Amino acid sequence: MPPPVSPRDVHAWIKESLAQRCDIGFRNAMSSMIFEPRNPFDSTARRKPRIGVVLGTILFAVSLGCFCSFNFAR
Repeated sequence: MPPPVSPRDVHAWIKESLAQRCDIGFRNAMSSMIFEPRNPFDSTARRKPRIGVVLGTILFAVSLGCFCSFNFAR
């Protein structure tokens, strides 16, 4: 029978296991939402932003510019 394992040992093992996986995490989820999918054959290739993100950023910048020009410019 294997020896009993404490919860701290299990927590440390899970934390170490997750730290070794570079493909999961909040930062990777956000970058996958903003950029095109990663090329599995060339990990050093640059990823272009998605069209929706670019259009959303442009619309936000234009609306912010209009807001500032109408409210703060004299």
